[in-house]
Amino acid sequence: MNAPSSPSGTAVQVTNPPPAREEESVRRVQRTGSTSLSVTLPKGWTEAMNIKTGDAVRFRDVGEGRLELSLTGEHAKSAQAPPRTLRIDARGAPPKLLGRLVVGGFITGQEHVVITGALTPTQREEVEHAVARMLGTSIVADLPGQLEIQNFIDPARYPLPRLFSRIAGLLRGQVDQCVRALEGQDSVDLERITTVEDEVDRVYLLLVRQLLVSSDNFHVAKEVGVPSHHFQLGYRLVAKSLEMVGDLLFEVGEDLTTDRALPAKLPGAVRTELSALLQRFGNHLDRTLQSFSEVTFQGANDELNGIGEVYSVLNEAGPRLAAKIRDRTVALVVQRMVSNLDHALKMLVIVNEVTINKSVEPEVLMRGSTDLLRLDRNARS
Repeated sequence: MNAPSSPSGTAVQVTNPPPAREEESVRRVQRTGSTSLSVTLPKGWTEAMNIKTGDAVRFRDVGEGRLELSLTGEHAKSAQAPPRTLRIDARGAPPKLLGRLVVGGFITGQEHVVITGALTPTQREEVEHAVARMLGTSIVADLPGQLEIQNFIDPARYPLPRLFSRIAGLLRGQVDQCVRALEGQDSVDLERITTVEDEVDRVYLLLVRQLLVSSDNFHVAKEVGVPSHHFQLGYRLVAKSLEMVGDLLFEVGEDLTTDRALPAKLPGAVRTELSALLQRFGNHLDRTLQSFSEVTFQGANDELNGIGEVYSVLNEAGPRLAAKIRDRTVALVVQRMVSNLDHALKMLVIVNEVTINKSVEPEVLMRGSTDLLRLDRNARS
């Protein structure tokens, strides 16, 4: 079977694909004995999973009338998807496509990628840059007309709470670097700021990979801390929002360090106010991520209200601060920095909204109610 091609001629193919799943079926509940009820399992599934009489399976109530069935013990290990190879034909690939396909393969859980065709120096640079952004990934074979990439990540070693905590620390570090650069407390250089930004990107890509792998494998989901498929979309939205916060803070740091003399060119009052705005953003960042990690809807609501108040401050701060600076170029830089903080706050709004939404998911409410929230399955009004 020929691989599908894009209009440019680049072909993408996955070999050793997983077996096709059975179509959805409806089965009637049968009475077993005087009080028990039973339902049969699909024959194709039991054969594929090597299920025999007496084997144990696990049921979990996930709310809304749904039960989740999963394998246990050795069956769970043997049910892992077979290794797959993502093959990419580089011939005719437009600029930057190869790097993006390699990244896409990583986050969708592909462990082995083979790129065929003679790569131009630019294409090779794209691929090498992409590989450098992905944790646990290396080029393992570099042959004429073929490049092989292998990922060695063990999903169980990277639970989501740990990754979100890591990215929270990196973002807080970016804020602190910007404040130090603005106040001249430390000789923060662009290389250090770039290093932190690159690490934010790596953690973000691993977060997305963990989420997508979890969507196909209940056992991975359990190990990394995704107890419900309800959470996967919200978590991915939060991960992307935090990655964008990292990009915006990097741009602020880049403005402050590209021109080492910039802080000295700012009037003292402007420098003081910019520092206060950065620290205020950092406080909102800390509280937002704490509410998210603890699923505290009251804290998320407080943050949404507080961030709303900051919007009006930022909307007038950019033009007002720029008006105090005679150098037009420096004034534009200050306006851009304030604008980036405004956009970063909008990303925090998304995180807080996801936190509130998560707090009313059935899976969360089933673990315990509060004075304000309770899941009552029997009540209709």
